[in-house]
Amino acid sequence: MHPNLVDQLRVFRAVADAGTFSGAAEQLGRAVSAVSYAVTNLEEAYGLKLFDRSGYKPQLTPEGRALLSDAEIVFRRLDRLNARVAAMTGGEDVDLPVAVDAGFSPALLATAAATLLAESPHINLRLRMIHEARILEEVLSGRARVGIVSLEAGLSGKEIDGRDLATHAMHTVAAPGHPLSALPQPFPLSALDDHRQIVVADREAAAHGFDYRVHTTDVLIVDNAALKLELLKRGAGWAFALDHEVAGALAEGSLLSLECSAVQHAGVHRFGAIWRVTTPPGQAAGRLLDLISDEAAAAEAARR
Repeated sequence: MHPNLVDQLRVFRAVADAGTFSGAAEQLGRAVSAVSYAVTNLEEAYGLKLFDRSGYKPQLTPEGRALLSDAEIVFRRLDRLNARVAAMTGGEDVDLPVAVDAGFSPALLATAAATLLAESPHINLRLRMIHEARILEEVLSGRARVGIVSLEAGLSGKEIDGRDLATHAMHTVAAPGHPLSALPQPFPLSALDDHRQIVVADREAAAHGFDYRVHTTDVLIVDNAALKLELLKRGAGWAFALDHEVAGALAEGSLLSLECSAVQHAGVHRFGAIWRVTTPPGQAAGRLLDLISDEAAAAEAARR
């Protein structure tokens, strides 16, 4: 690449924006002859005629319009590069890998992430939604700067720190034709033990390790929420489910929200953020967590 290419592209863009060589010269604080010389050199370097100079004002040629579009991409990349360098110089996050519990609301996460990237486009944000059993390992290994986890899992350890983040509504659900749906509400805890529970887990051992959420010896284990939802609709079992997972099914009537007199924790499900004590969230990570918390609080207020 010619060492003056970026400067020549900048001059070329200024002429296109101003509509005249003199206007670009004034904008850039240069002589008109210097502006004309830069554009001519750019044309010669690429073997293209970028402006039609036959009229009162220079007009972009088709080739000029095409190059201008590419130049805008170059300058956006340069702006992002400069922002990343400034962030690194200031000790801010530029690479932000985040491991997120697969049960966390994708809409909530996406809204916060989109806002962060609009504010700081230089951030290299990487989001992975995985089973909660793997998130602590991801954070401790450094593969994730921050983890978003279920606080019901009771994570603890001197190597991690964290904060509350969001509360999701939770339901005990089954299909309208399921035997639990025909019982008088609320029904006793023993009724749950008489029917198959559907649980999302990485492996069978993980599912049975969560005693607070597994209420029966007859467990159908699946590895994703979408399959769990389809099985529920077809009456294959009952489940505890987060509101965003089943809101559509509840609204259309393909699932019902049930009441068990002894299940106290099913009403809400708390999520938090964790990180290594030695590497607390930087500016970008902290901003992402604040955005998630704010969005979650607004959603909770609307739900109430």
